[in-house]
Amino acid sequence: MSTNFLFSLPSELRNNIYEHLLVLQEPIECLTHPWLGQSQLGALTPGLLLVNKAVHREASSLLYAQNRFNLAVPDSELVTAFLDQVGCNNAKHIRHIYLNFPEFGSLDRHDVTIQDGSLRILAKIQRECTNLSTLTTSLNSTNNTELELDELDSPNIAAEALALVDAQFRAILSLQEIIVEVYEEGPSACIRREMESHGWTISVKEQVEELCSNRSFSDIEEMIMAMITIVMIMMITTLTMIVTFGEGRETECWSSVFLHIITV
Repeated sequence: MSTNFLFSLPSELRNNIYEHLLVLQEPIECLTHPWLGQSQLGALTPGLLLVNKAVHREASSLLYAQNRFNLAVPDSELVTAFLDQVGCNNAKHIRHIYLNFPEFGSLDRHDVTIQDGSLRILAKIQRECTNLSTLTTSLNSTNNTELELDELDSPNIAAEALALVDAQFRAILSLQEIIVEVYEEGPSACIRREMESHGWTISVKEQVEELCSNRSFSDIEEMIMAMITIVMIMMITTLTMIVTFGEGRETECWSSVFLHIITV
């Protein structure tokens, strides 16, 4: 397909093509981590971004705007590295991020603080993700926070801590929705009411053990068939890249979409 033909199509149809090739249903993992997200690359078609500048401009903006990015990683420096390597021009298109719930430095009476690492991440997102509309805190990190606040046995300190977090979230001026993922059986209904009082959306998730135990044979069979389909698509796409770009460049095309986006 020539680019002349591609741009003769209505923009809505071109966007449908880009979405099919570059948008995943599940959140995309932070690719700066040495093992997270690598399995998802096979479901994307990063070679599309190498076609020319016009396609790169249209497709990359849609890629960042339509995907959700899971930056809930153990090391806060990975989040900074991800946004640095993505660059401001792409980060400004990101609309939905998953993060770990901010960690507290101190939870003493009249001395409630947030750790510096969490503050740096939120400040960087505020500066660079200027169109971010939704922030979701990860399930495990939110659960750990609930347990930590519940152990204080002090509703006043817990309320002060959550108000401090809310102030940091609201400093992201474009933010429209804050979602906190929690387990159905939480340690304290009081803490969740306090979260809701700040306008946060409580998203209740099932325990992982329950999900695994309820997985049927047919579910596993469907997963295997989906994996086979993905492998076949990768093989066909790689052959297409060899024909289009020449032998040897298919590896370059399959390199990380987000860490090595180029201006062609």
